[in-house]
Amino acid sequence: MQDEKTNGENRKHKDSLFVDYFSKDRDWKLHFLSLYNALHGTNLQVETTSLERVNLEQVLYKSYYNDIAVLVNGQFILMIEHQSTINPNMPLRLLEYIARIYGNTVDSKAKFSRHLVPLARPEFIVFYTGNQELPPESYLYLSDAFPKQGQNADLTLELKVKVCTIRSKHPSPVVHSCTDLEQYVQFLELVEDAKAAGHKHPLKWAIQEAVRRNILRDYLERKGGEVLSILLTEYDYATDMAVLKEEAYEDGLFVGREEGISIGLERGAYEKALETARSMLEDGFPVSTVSKYTSLPLETVEALTMR
Repeated sequence: MQDEKTNGENRKHKDSLFVDYFSKDRDWKLHFLSLYNALHGTNLQVETTSLERVNLEQVLYKSYYNDIAVLVNGQFILMIEHQSTINPNMPLRLLEYIARIYGNTVDSKAKFSRHLVPLARPEFIVFYTGNQELPPESYLYLSDAFPKQGQNADLTLELKVKVCTIRSKHPSPVVHSCTDLEQYVQFLELVEDAKAAGHKHPLKWAIQEAVRRNILRDYLERKGGEVLSILLTEYDYATDMAVLKEEAYEDGLFVGREEGISIGLERGAYEKALETARSMLEDGFPVSTVSKYTSLPLETVEALTMR
């Protein structure tokens, strides 16, 4: 399990705004529990509820995290993915996640005991924020990937993922049942509006406008600069992944698929880190802060200030 740590530490991976707000921020337990209660129609309180983040760092393979896993009262694991693109292989990914979580949390000797090993019951949810028209709520099933058999064929393995559309004219009911999630969606809309309007610094404008409208106000006022750096990383990552789909394929034709993807990742990530550093410097961030949040060497960032 993951110890309580501050957001200011130097991590190898980068968290999305969603992950920071609902599982890393100082008040994450309040935010997460409001989401949990809205999803399950409960009224659990922070003071009487055990919430423990599950360590996904040993499970995930990417450097940018959009995933949350929290153990509730030691009996229930809620795993949430925040995605702008629906991947039909999500059940397979989550099957791997939960299997490795159980592997990391259950004593290896206990697995061979004559006594039944109790497991936290999992639930899998995707919050979809893309532009594709989807129902307010739908489901993805692991069994969809199996070869089709007769209706009477026994199904011995299944994993169900609930997909909640949270940015649409008709979102999942959970959006309006959870003030934290509703305001998070409102903030995303401000960011997109600012980009569409051509603001010179759309992310900075969105943060200021959200505070003015009392959207996530306490969170943004308390850590606005950090939120800006998270958003810069978030949008750089989205751009990098779009470019990588083309570059990695082309590289793979010559050096092999896996090596090509690795080369594309390293090249694309470095270029985007430079872009992020330039944007942060233009907005007045200190060199040390820029170096910290982009993972670029201090001398590299200092060199950018001289150009």
